[in-house]
Amino acid sequence: MPIAFATMLAICLVFAEPALAQSSGAFAPLETAVQMIVDFITGPFGRLLAIIAVIALGFLAFAGRLSWFTAGAVVLGIGLVFGAPAIVDEMIAAVGN
Repeated sequence: MPIAFATMLAICLVFAEPALAQSSGAFAPLETAVQMIVDFITGPFGRLLAIIAVIALGFLAFAGRLSWFTAGAVVLGIGLVFGAPAIVDEMIAAVGN
């Protein structure tokens, strides 16, 4: 019985359609939804949140309660959020896909 299963699996793999490897199939709605989330976070809404965070840092500095750790974390976070697409593209290019 295991030999028959292995033979059937080998036949299925040999005759697999290249179209099965494309990403525009069953996961296209999920890909669209995730892209909408990324666009929402890195778009105008995310920009406004970053502006509010920098304003909050200004108020903390004015009050003398600004920690350099907090300021660095906010700046690093803003850089990572808006630089994420470029960072991921560079990582993918480094791998060679």
